[in-house]
Amino acid sequence: MGKIVRSSSNEGTLVLLHIDDSADDRFLVKYVIRETGTAFTLHQVESIAAAVPYFEFHRHDGEPKHFPRPALVLLDYDLGSQTGADFLVWLRNVKKMTSIPVVMLSGSVGEPFVEECYANGANCFLSKPNHLAGMKTLICSLYLSLSVLEGPSEPLHLLPEYQPRAAVRPRA
Repeated sequence: MGKIVRSSSNEGTLVLLHIDDSADDRFLVKYVIRETGTAFTLHQVESIAAAVPYFEFHRHDGEPKHFPRPALVLLDYDLGSQTGADFLVWLRNVKKMTSIPVVMLSGSVGEPFVEECYANGANCFLSKPNHLAGMKTLICSLYLSLSVLEGPSEPLHLLPEYQPRAAVRPRA
């Protein structure tokens, strides 16, 4: 995983891009970030097509105000006609975007899904917490992991209180 780059337009915060087609899930993440006080600058989109502009500008050394470079992508697996795994294939081929950590979050946890996501470049695959406390712990874990990373060899570390349903391995 690459070094975390903070956007100059969001001093002191980490830009989190949340890609999820569920309005309820987007609301929950927004609510949890506000309730926990984590210093994420949250950007949310409901489709892969809406997420592409966040990366296209950076391909050409741009840093547009409305599409800041994310420090983390929180990506749903099931996005209607496409999957988060499809998006990962595209993202990992975009110049200068290969180091952005991507955490897959899904209600459907099965070994084929997990393996597909790791093979396509996910840094972590987690099941969606089924209660508010679990989501709070997850968001805080992600924030703490990102805020203390020292360099490219540092993996994401989740707080021990959050245990995914499926045993998964971090991407090497």
